[in-house]
Amino acid sequence: MNSGSKTLIRVLLATIVGSLSFSAMATTSQAAVKKPVSVYPMPGTPVASDKTTISFRGLKPKNLGPIKVYGGKSGRHGGKRLVHSDGNGVSFIPKRSFTPGEKVKVYTKKRIKRTNKGDFAFRIGRFYGNDDKKGKPGEPNKFPKLKSRPDLKPPNMKVETLTDEASPGKIFVAPRQDGMVITDNFGRISYLQQAGHGGKGDSILNFQNQTYEGKPVLTYWKGASSTTGFSQIGTFEILNRKYNRIARFQPGNGYKADIHEFAITPRNTALVLAYRGVLWNSTSVGLGKNAKILDNVIQEIDIKTGAVLFEWHSLGNVGLKSSAGETPDDGSPYDYFHANSIKMDGDSYLISARRQSTIYRVDRKTARIRWALRGDGRKGSFKMGPGTSFGYQHDAQRLPNGNISLFDNGSGRGVPEVNPTSSGLVLKLQGKGKNRSASLVKRYSHPDGIVSGSQGNMDTNGDNHLVGWGSEAQLTEFNAAGDVVLDMTFYDAPSSSYRAYKGNWVGIPKGRPAIASEAVGEGATVYASWNGSQSIAEWKVFSGAGAGSLSEVGSAPWANLETAIDVASIGARVQVQAFDREGKKIGQSKVVAVGTQSR
Repeated sequence: MNSGSKTLIRVLLATIVGSLSFSAMATTSQAAVKKPVSVYPMPGTPVASDKTTISFRGLKPKNLGPIKVYGGKSGRHGGKRLVHSDGNGVSFIPKRSFTPGEKVKVYTKKRIKRTNKGDFAFRIGRFYGNDDKKGKPGEPNKFPKLKSRPDLKPPNMKVETLTDEASPGKIFVAPRQDGMVITDNFGRISYLQQAGHGGKGDSILNFQNQTYEGKPVLTYWKGASSTTGFSQIGTFEILNRKYNRIARFQPGNGYKADIHEFAITPRNTALVLAYRGVLWNSTSVGLGKNAKILDNVIQEIDIKTGAVLFEWHSLGNVGLKSSAGETPDDGSPYDYFHANSIKMDGDSYLISARRQSTIYRVDRKTARIRWALRGDGRKGSFKMGPGTSFGYQHDAQRLPNGNISLFDNGSGRGVPEVNPTSSGLVLKLQGKGKNRSASLVKRYSHPDGIVSGSQGNMDTNGDNHLVGWGSEAQLTEFNAAGDVVLDMTFYDAPSSSYRAYKGNWVGIPKGRPAIASEAVGEGATVYASWNGSQSIAEWKVFSGAGAGSLSEVGSAPWANLETAIDVASIGARVQVQAFDREGKKIGQSKVVAVGTQSR
């Protein structure tokens, strides 16, 4: 082969290699370009808030580039940018509000889902209502105060049934008139935080233990009911093991925090929801062109920054005709959807719609409905097997084994008739597309046939299931076979707890133990408490003429939030000391005169 031929071959090879390299680079570049960004409110949303931000997810903040925002009536909107704490998105925060009813156009140079070359629009809703007016607080409770903590009035936790099969751990409930309560399987309270009824009118609901940034925390909603009948005037709050508040926030985009959900995700974000009154063309259900409709707003919130990472509206996604609820005939708002739980489900969310008797699975990136699981016999995405019906349900979530659990209120609102009582329900979902089906795994019903008209949940712990009966102020734990292993009521008088949970918790109480005493002859009854401690095994009483001459005069095992200790003889001064299961002293009260209360 001559030198000319060799040169030609080298040129050809170089051309081929170069072409392959360029093709590879082009493919890589195209792959990068093809990854679209998600935006919320999603394009086409018909009822966005007048105080909405615009959140871009799935890109580094520095890569967003220029954007332009125009309101059809309000004109050009300037604003600032808020970087999401995970570095995977950024929110544009307008400097001023939009005008209700106007169309908002957003221009970008990014490839965004459901847009035309990066440009998209959404419409601001036309709102009505008294969302900011507080309702009347509940009646103050009438339970006796503690001697050592007169500010605390614990509820009566009455254990009806308890067996060795009950799972270990603490129980978390929020009786409406008492606030947050941590108790054990024996009904002994170790923590109580009053709600404020009879004072500021605040309520505490949806109290539970969760994990945030890898650490155990307590979470709850605190606020007051609104005149629309939904608890919207409040905040979501997080406490650490020392019972110090480490976070407080509300939904984004100007919405009010609703009680129904506060779930912390593995991403350390929060799933929450809100209601807002919207004027909506409702001629399809006979309510006119400007009927008052309650829109449900589902959000995922960046707890650290408050940025909205996801937003979904029931209006615009679910039609009014799909509701199982009756339309009002008195001009009151139509609560056609009534979301009451949101849980992560892989790359989607499970949303429980009470007034639909339906569980929706909504895609996290596109915000589109993937499937609808209807329990009332109406057409959904699944063929429902024998025993799978449910109505006006709460608390839908995916179990570790892939099954779906929920609390079936059943005939608490008359739908469906085949379920005369409420129950915890576990369903198995199978198939894809048109071949989806649901079958019954287990239904957990109380032997007394409890009917919960509102609220309720089911919390799974290993093979056991703890059912909170909501409006019936009772909780029941079942084993895998459906046998009752724990049954407890909260009150001698009717009340409720929105949900009930069970899990591990060891708190570190604030301050020192509290003490009070009453002289009885030559002795006394000494009262000891240390609100928030789950580590006390025994109380010991020390007494003497003064602080420097104390000696032990009595003891008693920890009995409840307050423990009464009878001693045969007592000096002028008295003190209580707390000891753990290993006999180590973990706290002590002040030394006080007999007959004096101190904390």
